[in-house]
Amino acid sequence: MMFRLFSLPRATRRRKHFLIFRWKNTLGTETSAVPVKKKSKIIQAIATRPQVERMHAIIRRIQKGDYPSRPVLAEELGWTTRTIQRDITFMQNREGMPIEYDFSRHGYYLTEKLADFPLLQISEGEIVALFVAQRAMAQYRGTPFEQPLRVACEKLMEGLKGQFSVAWGDLDSAISFRNIETNPVDIRIFKDLSFAVQHSREVVFDYCKLGTKSFETRNLRPYHLTCINYQWYVLGHDTLRKEVRRFVLGRMQSLRVLDTTFSRPRNFSADKCLKGSFGVFSGDKPIEIRIWFSSFAARLVRERQWHHSQEIKQLADDEIELRLTLTSIVEVSQWILSWGDHAKALAPVELVDSITKTLRESIKRYGAA
Repeated sequence: MMFRLFSLPRATRRRKHFLIFRWKNTLGTETSAVPVKKKSKIIQAIATRPQVERMHAIIRRIQKGDYPSRPVLAEELGWTTRTIQRDITFMQNREGMPIEYDFSRHGYYLTEKLADFPLLQISEGEIVALFVAQRAMAQYRGTPFEQPLRVACEKLMEGLKGQFSVAWGDLDSAISFRNIETNPVDIRIFKDLSFAVQHSREVVFDYCKLGTKSFETRNLRPYHLTCINYQWYVLGHDTLRKEVRRFVLGRMQSLRVLDTTFSRPRNFSADKCLKGSFGVFSGDKPIEIRIWFSSFAARLVRERQWHHSQEIKQLADDEIELRLTLTSIVEVSQWILSWGDHAKALAPVELVDSITKTLRESIKRYGAA
C-alpha cells in the first residue's frame, strides 16, 4: 500500500487535504480519498520530507540486495515512481552513486559496496548552530584555518540550497558576535609549527620575552598548539631549560623546522599542563584562592564559569566569596583588579600583597598621596 498527499480541484476541495490510498487487487487498482486534518503529523512528514532523507531511504532499500524496482520503491517509501526515478537519476549523474538497473531481474542494485551515503543529513537547527560556530571562531582569524573554514561553510550552504527555509544571509542579520580579535600571527610560523607538532620535529626560533625588547634564540620540541583568550601559544619541551614551557606565537620570528625528530612523552597532556592556570600561566603546587565580591558584582560572577574548580559561598547582603584552586596568581590578580572596588582578594597572603603593591604603584602614577 502507498499513500500520498493529494489536492482536489479548487471548487471541490474547500481547503481540505486528502490522503489517497492505492492498492491492487485481482480486478485492478482501487483508489480511495480520505479527508484528513491539515496539520496531521502524517501529512507533514510525507509532504515535507527533505530530498536528502528520501535518497538515503532509497539507498538503504537498494542495499538489501533484492533488486527492488521503481514501483516497489515507490510503494514501500511512499512516493511516486516518477519521484523515485528523478532521485535515482540525480544520484547517478550528480553524485556518481554506483546504482545500476538489472534488466533481467527488473530492479536496482549497487555495483560496489558503499561505506556510507555521501550526501549530508542536516537539520535547520544544525544549520543555525553551524552559523553560530563559524561566526564565533574568531581565534582562527589570521591562521591557515580561516580561509578553509569560510570556504567549507560556503560550500555546505551552497550544497544545501533550497532544502531549508532559513538563509545564511538572514542569519547574518539576526545573529552577531563582538569578539576580541586574535593577535596577528605570522602565517608561515603557524604553518611551520603545525607541521612540526604533527611530525614531531624540533624547531628553533628567536623569541622576545614580555617586558624586554631583545630577542633570544630558543630550541623547542613542540607538543601542542592552543588558543587561550584569543592568543595563540605553543606548548613544548625547552631543550635549554629542560622543562615544558609555553611561547606566544606573536613574539616569535625567524622560525626554522629542524630535521631532528623527537618522541612526545606519553604522559604529556595539554589539559593537565593548563589545569591549574587561570589562563596560561601555571605552577607546580595548588594555591587556594579566596575572593570577596560586592552584591553588584555577585550576580555577574554567578552568571559564568570562570574556572573548573570554582566554588561560590553566599554571604550576607547578597555578597559572595569565590573560591578557586590554581597553581599561579599572575593572571587572577589582574582579573581581580579589573573589578575595581567590587572585588577584594582574601587569600592567600601573596595574592593580597601582590594586588596591594600594584594598587600603591597605580596611586603614585596618578600623583596621589
